[in-house]
Amino acid sequence: MEPFITIKTGQYREAEVPGKKEIHMKRILQFSICIVLLTSIVNAQELKEVVQPLTSKAANGYVYDIRKDEAGVSFVTYKIKGAKKSEEVFYEEYSFDSNLKFLGSKDVQEKKEQKEDIQRTYYSAYVGGTTSFDVLSMKLKLNKVVQLLTWNHEKQKYIAKKTISRENVKPRNDAGRVYNGYASYSSDIETESDVFTIAKVESKDKNQADKFLILMFNDQLEIKEKPIEMSGNYSLVYCDHMKSNHVIAIFAPEKGNGDPSNYLFFEFDIQGNILNKIPFKSPASALLLTAAYENNGSIYLFGTSAKSTESFEKVFHEYAPIFNPGYTEGGDNLVDFKWRKSLEERMENFHLLKFTGNQMVFSSTTPVDEFKSKFKTAPGDKGASPYKGKRFMIENFFVTPSEDYLLAGQLTSTVNLGTGNKVDSYEDIVCFQFDGKGALKAQYGLGKINNDKKSEIFQMFQNLYLSPDGKSIYWEILEVKGTKGYEDFLSAYYGVPSFYPLYYPRVGKIDLGSTSLTAFKSMGEGKYYLKRAFTSTFDPKEGTVTYFGHDEDYKKLWIGKLMIQ
Repeated sequence: MEPFITIKTGQYREAEVPGKKEIHMKRILQFSICIVLLTSIVNAQELKEVVQPLTSKAANGYVYDIRKDEAGVSFVTYKIKGAKKSEEVFYEEYSFDSNLKFLGSKDVQEKKEQKEDIQRTYYSAYVGGTTSFDVLSMKLKLNKVVQLLTWNHEKQKYIAKKTISRENVKPRNDAGRVYNGYASYSSDIETESDVFTIAKVESKDKNQADKFLILMFNDQLEIKEKPIEMSGNYSLVYCDHMKSNHVIAIFAPEKGNGDPSNYLFFEFDIQGNILNKIPFKSPASALLLTAAYENNGSIYLFGTSAKSTESFEKVFHEYAPIFNPGYTEGGDNLVDFKWRKSLEERMENFHLLKFTGNQMVFSSTTPVDEFKSKFKTAPGDKGASPYKGKRFMIENFFVTPSEDYLLAGQLTSTVNLGTGNKVDSYEDIVCFQFDGKGALKAQYGLGKINNDKKSEIFQMFQNLYLSPDGKSIYWEILEVKGTKGYEDFLSAYYGVPSFYPLYYPRVGKIDLGSTSLTAFKSMGEGKYYLKRAFTSTFDPKEGTVTYFGHDEDYKKLWIGKLMIQ
């Protein structure tokens, strides 16, 4: 196994050492070589890989489950064929100890679980429609779908059997005016069926401001209005559903409504109740926010800005990520399409904002030109480049114990695969490191290995793992190889080929103090790949990341392991 960093040492011939100075130099060199070899041995122990041939039964089946027990033993279970009329379901299970030593395989049978058909009701909000009369409309509509679900023995889960009913409603307020939809969220708790919607009622009086509000509707499609109190006309800048099940929304004053930098931050619970309303001074009059993360009770916002001093809606239009079933121009709806076009522009500044409780803790501004001076690459890498202000998708956000912030992601654009529709394209790999006040410390860059179109339409998964001493971050990138064929069992069964991603891990290490980056090690030797459903599993107790993959012929099981040291 190759270490993360390979250091070459010269040969030293003892016959050429005649004196004390040379002997002293020899001892220093021998000691240095020992240190180098010890470092290489330690680094080599960070990665392990094993390959296990599969039986024909498993090779003709598919991965059903991957799990690990308390002793660190990993189990990979394959669904395999059995007698058609059997009352049992058949599996083959492979097990490996914590050092990836193969322990054996065995056949497992389970009684087919019999379950009655059930009904399940789903609720959603959307705008527009599928006809020329309403495809450009932002008028809000509510959808209630009742489905009959039947138990699937092969998958051991409920699947849709048929749609029993579908009910669409155009909600109106007491004055008979319709609502424009902007965003819609549902609770992460399955038993909570209410739908949270951000909407706006347009004023018929030009002297009166349009009103944003929260609409809540329940399983009876009954609507409850909760006004968002703002003075004058505002534009929605950004909104998101956080992991706490809260919803955030940021608004900017429109032109003529005072200082264009006087923004408003709102935080709601999923029932539409306001938890926090925070007026704050935006670092730019037109702040293009594109991502939000929640960590330890704080909310972090990330965005960019150009040189313009105009108000937000004059530069970027409005933000409205709600679904329109008929719109096909690269956005979820007409408003969203206009906002997305703004993302293609080159920006002048990058911004990081932090909110905790009922106050903004800080907002920072980093000129894009500053990234070049703090750009770091991995040794031997030639494909990376400094951030130049283009569209940036954040894949992962990490806060260290010392309050450094790391953002890992990719630059994005659009690509045409020849089907007539443009899709998102994921390009350069980047990682930013900021200090606790949002000041840039470093940008780390890494070149992609596969740059073909069918690979770039899939984003790379990226994870960041802190070393036990808190001084380093392991940067895990799941490199994508796009391919065409059958991604899973059902696709092959129904004969539906498509483009789909295969992944393999690349791992390097960031020294947080020196802001340096090691060389990256690719795992799988270019022969073994991970699927979307089973990529990597992190075990914080053991301090390891385990990967499960196969060769392209699906005849061998590959397991890799990263030890976080």
